[in-house]
Parts: sequence; C-alpha cells; structure tokens
Amino acid sequence: MIVAPLKVAILSAAGQELFPACCPEPVDLLHFHDPELFFSAHADLYIDCEFEPDPVRIKKLSHLLPAAVMVNSVCQTIAELGQPFTRFNGWTGFSDPQVLEIALASEDIPVALEQFALACGRTCIRVPDTVGMVRPRIIAMIINEAWLALGEEVSSEHEIDVAMKMGTNYPFGPFEWGEKIGLHRIHRLLSQLSLIDSKYKPAARLAAALQTS
Repeated sequence: MIVAPLKVAILSAAGQELFPACCPEPVDLLHFHDPELFFSAHADLYIDCEFEPDPVRIKKLSHLLPAAVMVNSVCQTIAELGQPFTRFNGWTGFSDPQVLEIALASEDIPVALEQFALACGRTCIRVPDTVGMVRPRIIAMIINEAWLALGEEVSSEHEIDVAMKMGTNYPFGPFEWGEKIGLHRIHRLLSQLSLIDSKYKPAARLAAALQTS
C-alpha cells in the first residue's frame, strides 16, 4: 500500500495525450522534459513516454527499481528488455485515452500503477507481452494496407483518409494516423512482425516514404 501522496514522475514531450497534466489527491504528478531530472526524481511510479531501448536508458531505468517503472515500449517485450518493467502503448491518436494498454512481467499490477490509474480515471487493460501488443498491431496493419492501396493506385492519400473516416468513424485516416504516430515506428513494428509472418511485410511505398522524409 502506497502512503499518500502518491508521487508519479512522467517523462514526456510537450503535447503527449495519454496522461493528464494533474490528478486529484492523493496523486502528485511530476512532469519532466529533461531525462536526467526524471531519473533523479523520487517517486513511487516512473513513466517513460519517450523510451528507446538502448542499453544506457534501460540501465538508468533499472536503477529506479523496485519502484514501479512503466515504459512506452510497443515493439520490445519485457523478455527482450531484460527488466521487470511494465510496458504500455503510448502511441498517438487512439480514440479512447481512458484506456491504458499494458503488458506485465508479473501476475499482479503494481499497487502504485493501480492507484494512479484509479485516481486519474484510467482503466488498465492487460494484454500479452508480445511484439506490437494489440491496438498498435491492428492500426499498423491498417496503415500498411492503405500504403499498399496507394501503391496499386486504388486512390489518393486524401481520398483513402476521407473514406476510412467516413466509413469506419475512425478519428483519423490511415495516412494521417501514420504521420501522428511516426512512419518509422509503423515500419519498425511491421518489420519485426514480418519476421514471424510475411503478411506484415511493410508496403514498398511506405518504405520509400521513409527514405524521402
């Protein structure tokens, strides 16, 4: 049980949409843009929205244990990271910001994370510790299909975006969504998944767009 106030340190760029600027008591949110200040903070829960799986970053985060540590790691599993972090899907643009998609190494959600989620109105949805989790894998495939359609000259980017928004009530068209998430992230996930199943092979036009961007 965490003694109030619950201190939560969040490392994120300006404009991240998943976590609130403040929470009701007993949560004390500490927002950081500087990684070194984040790593030196004293908190019960650390959330790294800008996570990249380089050894130095992983080592610094491991020094924060046994406090709960969450990393925005869609592609790398906990087994690959080699640390008992909690993974979360921090990709941009999902229509329900109240849902927090997480993967864990243990059976139990950390107490600090449960209290933070409850106080801030987030519902933790636990998914298997797999590459791509659930929602990122689905949207990456949709975006890839849009690039395949563009390559086959089915329609234009604008028309495909409009058709998907009007036909499926998605918040963004696949090309818009890809830009918000980052085409490099989409391509990275698809490339990793294609090692398991060739249906995930990135579209040629998507790869070409990355080279010219």
